[in-house]
Amino acid sequence: MQLKAQQVQYASKILKYSSDLGGKVNSIKRIIGRPDAFPQGGPSANAWVAKDALGNGFVEVEFNKAQTVNQIAIFENLNAGCVTKVMVADASGKFHTVIKKQSGFVRWMNSWQAGANPDRAYYFNRKRRKIEKALDVSHNADIEYIMLATPENDVKMVRVEFNFSLKPGQKQLDAIAISDTEEPIQPHINLLSGADRFAAAEKLIYSPDKDCDLSSILVYDNELYYTISMYEKAGEIHAIDLANPTHVVDVTKKIRNDKKLNYILGFSPETKTILMGSENKWRRGGDDLGFDFFSWENGVFTYKKPLRVVGYNNYGDYADVFLAKDNQHILFGIESDLTQGGYDLYFSQPKDEDNFGLLQNMGKSLNTAADETNPFLLSDNKTLIFTSNGYSGYGDFDIYVSTRLDDTWKNWSDPKNLGPKVNGQSFDTNPFYDETTETLYYVSFRDGSSVINRIKIPISQLTATSQ
Repeated sequence: MQLKAQQVQYASKILKYSSDLGGKVNSIKRIIGRPDAFPQGGPSANAWVAKDALGNGFVEVEFNKAQTVNQIAIFENLNAGCVTKVMVADASGKFHTVIKKQSGFVRWMNSWQAGANPDRAYYFNRKRRKIEKALDVSHNADIEYIMLATPENDVKMVRVEFNFSLKPGQKQLDAIAISDTEEPIQPHINLLSGADRFAAAEKLIYSPDKDCDLSSILVYDNELYYTISMYEKAGEIHAIDLANPTHVVDVTKKIRNDKKLNYILGFSPETKTILMGSENKWRRGGDDLGFDFFSWENGVFTYKKPLRVVGYNNYGDYADVFLAKDNQHILFGIESDLTQGGYDLYFSQPKDEDNFGLLQNMGKSLNTAADETNPFLLSDNKTLIFTSNGYSGYGDFDIYVSTRLDDTWKNWSDPKNLGPKVNGQSFDTNPFYDETTETLYYVSFRDGSSVINRIKIPISQLTATSQ
């Protein structure tokens, strides 16, 4: 006997609502579509926040098609438990109540997210990298599963009412869904095909203590370069021979300049051009952006010129930059006038011999209301690996892959999460993919310390994400 598949719809349109914060971040429109903040839970720029965290609120949503409903799922990603009333309506828009607040709501809780992530406050409050202020409240992420006593036919609209005073702290709502069965609607991560079958990642380099962070990975000629940033001290570029990883060399002194350059931000093997960044690389504009080009050959670094970008502006306190291997594209992770929310991914191409052109946003298919950072582009100039906290994932920042679909650089395939063998509950950032050995190197942040991991990922799986 063949069972009928569960018919699930997520809200496709906002009809009415009590209030929101305005703008792109935490707007009411963030309820539309599948969950972005589940299963990880916790605060997200991609969830709705009402203006009054201790008052009443409501939202009315519409679905693409009318259907029979046995279940309504309300995805509350921060301080759940404030739903007081749920109503449904057909296409006529006449609502009637299906449930009021009482015992008997079915609750969902992913066990490993039952408590707040202790790394979040530590990481976000670091002087080096302030992206958002950590909230001093429990995550308390949950899904209210409302199972109807009798099915409702031709449901086209749902109204949900809240009493936000029932729970302390800020409240956030990620999504609303309906189903024709009582099988609980589960949040799903958009996983790279086969990612759950990767071998476990290997821990390669540990930060010496919690006052040091690792970043800016580059692998070239069987050597791994990385930056170790020390609190209130100038960072250093270290290198190891991958055949003998216990021997560490400080290469910072080989870069003879007075700009405190200590980040390697991409290398073009054909032109032997390397992009370097300084401690001041978060500067918002002007002629000195804190990024400079060097030639790098036979271990010798020779200064060439500064990076200049027409009309460069960064509202954030930090900037991620990557020089593509073709030496013709520079990718940025910054916050500007064109942002979709927080930090977005941008690209720039040479305008003339001395300047790169205006930054162009890489589009809504990549950038969310949250933060997209750490871009890394494979040599095909199409496969992009990056870090985001704006999609369903395992932790606060996960690593994703997407494929460029045309020559505008603004249309990309739906980003795929690299899976549980790469991403964990805290932060996974700074990806570098070695195409020769088909190995991904990246930084994981756990328990207040960072470590460089590596994991084998076939290039054929990364480049197949447009399918």
